[in-house]
Amino acid sequence: MKIAVLGTGNMGRAIIDGLLRKYENTVTITAYDLRPAALHNLDKRVDVAEPQQWVQMDAIIVSVKPSDIFDALLALKPLFEKSDFNPLVISIAAGISIGTIQQQFSSVVRVCRVMPNTPAMIGEGMSACALAQNCNENDHTLCKNIFGACGKVFVVPENLINGVTGLSGSGPAYVYFFIEALAEGGVAAGLSHDAAMKSAVQTVIGAARMVEATKEDPSVLISKVMSPGGTTERGMAVLEQKGFKEIVRSAVDAAVRRAQELSARG
Repeated sequence: MKIAVLGTGNMGRAIIDGLLRKYENTVTITAYDLRPAALHNLDKRVDVAEPQQWVQMDAIIVSVKPSDIFDALLALKPLFEKSDFNPLVISIAAGISIGTIQQQFSSVVRVCRVMPNTPAMIGEGMSACALAQNCNENDHTLCKNIFGACGKVFVVPENLINGVTGLSGSGPAYVYFFIEALAEGGVAAGLSHDAAMKSAVQTVIGAARMVEATKEDPSVLISKVMSPGGTTERGMAVLEQKGFKEIVRSAVDAAVRRAQELSARG
C-alpha cells in the first residue's frame, strides 16, 4: 500500500502513525507540508518529498485546513496530467464537497471525502467516508483500511457528512466539556482536582465501554444505575430539569448547521 500525505499537522500525523502502527511492513508513506516546521520529527520510515517528485500512489490524503485546500489541490494538479497517475484522492477538509475537489482537475479524479475526529491521534478515532460515484470497490476498501488504522470507520452518502461533522467531528469537545463539569462537581464536593479529574475520566471511559460491550440501549443502562429514591435519581432529575438532553441535541444541531454553511461556500 503506497500512501502520500499532503499536510502533516495533527491529523496528518495521526493518520501516518496509525498506518505505520497497523501496516508497518506493508505500507510506504510519502509526506509533504508547505510549512517546514510541520515536517520536523516525522517517523524515520516516512519519505519526505515534494508532490512533483511523487510517483504512482494508491491514495493521496489531503490533510489540510479548508482554507488551504485549493492551494494543496493546485500543487497536485500536474500529477494528474500524467497518464499513469491515478490514485484515490482523500480529503479531510470540512465543508469542501467532492464535486468542488473534482472541478480543480482537468480529468475526473476519484475522490473520497472523510470526516475524522481528534481521538484518531491515539487510535480511537471515529471516521466517516463519502466516496464519489466513480469510485470503485477497491476505493471503498482502501478508505476503510486507512482510517480503520486510526479507530473505527463507516461509509455514508455525502449528504450525511455534515451530520457526522456535528456529531462525531465536534463531539469530542462536548465530551471534554462534560468531563470538566464532572470534575468541577467533584472538587466542589471536596475532592482534590487530580482525584476528581481521574474519577471523571475513568467514569466516562467505563460508561462508554459498557454501552459498547453490552450493546444495551443507554436508557436500559441508566435504569441499572438508578435506584428509586437514590442519589442517581436525584442527579438525573436535575439534568432533566435543566434540559441536559435538549442542550446536547441543540449543540449537535448548531454544529451541523455551521457545517452546512461551510459546505455552501465550498
